[in-house]
Amino acid sequence: MVTKKLTKKQEKFVDLMVYQDWNQTKCAHLAGYENPGVAATRLLSDQQYAHVQEKVRQLKAVQRTKNEITYEGIAKKLGEIRDVALADGSYGPAVTAEIARAKLAGLMVDRKELKIHKIDNMSREQLEVRLQELVRDNQIVIEGEVEVVKEDMVEDVIEDVEEDADLEEDMEETNLLEVSDSSEQ
Repeated sequence: MVTKKLTKKQEKFVDLMVYQDWNQTKCAHLAGYENPGVAATRLLSDQQYAHVQEKVRQLKAVQRTKNEITYEGIAKKLGEIRDVALADGSYGPAVTAEIARAKLAGLMVDRKELKIHKIDNMSREQLEVRLQELVRDNQIVIEGEVEVVKEDMVEDVIEDVEEDADLEEDMEETNLLEVSDSSEQ
């Protein structure tokens, strides 16, 4: 099987991925790709770019060997740290080391959930419910009368405001004309 050669951009991408502590999108951006997110994903997962993926694997293996970073080595060092901490009576660091060993083995996984509520994605009913919750939870007191505004009423108000603005503009022009007429006399 003949392996493809890396292009200049691909070489730069691979070097950045292996030797820098950046995410794949930033590496693709710095390598000169126009759509770095898409390019990085394709380079690292598309079968068409298997030669790029293999080069990344090879160089990372060299890095791990060079730095003696192996699963066994890390697990052993964390075990030693745990044992020393226990001998000292430092149970917090011992627990931390044991948790790190469990994560390394894949027995524990940090899970984080991001909940993003965007107002743009909410219906009017959802917005009203959320607003009522906020008012209730934060004990907000709204004084005066609350008027429900319908969409057609909003359009009427906008038209009225525009008409008022046009009327004010006309009045200002008229006043300017009167002022200029009196100054000419």
